[in-house]
Order: sequence, then C-alpha cells, then structure tokens
Amino acid sequence: MTEAGILVYRDTESLPVGEKISALLPAIENSKICIPIFSTTYASSPWCLRELAHMVDCTLKSNGNKKILPIFLDVEPDDVKLRPNELKPNLYIQALLEHQKQEKFSTEVESWEKALIEVGKIRGWNWQEHEG
Repeated sequence: MTEAGILVYRDTESLPVGEKISALLPAIENSKICIPIFSTTYASSPWCLRELAHMVDCTLKSNGNKKILPIFLDVEPDDVKLRPNELKPNLYIQALLEHQKQEKFSTEVESWEKALIEVGKIRGWNWQEHEG
C-alpha cells in the first residue's frame, strides 16, 4: 500500500518508539478513507476505540468527503454492532463492560459504543484468518 502512496498506520509499526500515539489523530483527520480492521481483541484496546470514535466523528463532519471501510477479521459485523448472540459471547460487549468498570474510561465508553454501532452498520469485508 505504501508503494501506491497510501499511508498505513499500525500501532505496532508506524510510530517510532517514544513518539506519542496521539500523532495518529491528525492522520485520521487528513485521511479520505479509514480502514479499521476489527479483530477479536480490537475492543479490548482503549486506544483503538478512541481512534474509531475519532474516525466516526471526522466522517460525520465531512459532508460525505470521508469514508470508513471496515474489515471484520475473525469477527462478525453483529459483534461490532454490539448485538448479543445466544450461541457465543460477544467479545465487544464484554470488552466495553470491562472498560466501564475502570473509572478512567467511564466517560469515553458511551462514545466508543456509539462509534462501534455506527461502523457496524457499514457494509465491509468479512475475512476469516483460516481462509488465507
């Protein structure tokens, strides 16, 4: 992707050690397309949820000039929409409940929940890791 002029940000690789993760927020603001990759551990990361809420805010304020194209990696869109499932526990609901227990995140959980539900409505790509 970088060869095509597309900047890719991954929490593990894109930022030099010591640089603030908040440097990603301006990148989100300046992007025309955001592609969050929802995994089984995505909702466990407060930073991923903050980034997602920022993506949704920027997209809603862009008058249609920005898009979010979600990828669902080993999770279903219903997980991201926070829909309960009788057959298996919803990891995203469980993660938000854990965040809500921590006072430092209590004011953010509602915005994270709204962002997850909003992006869960967007038709994206479902990909199971075992599919190759």
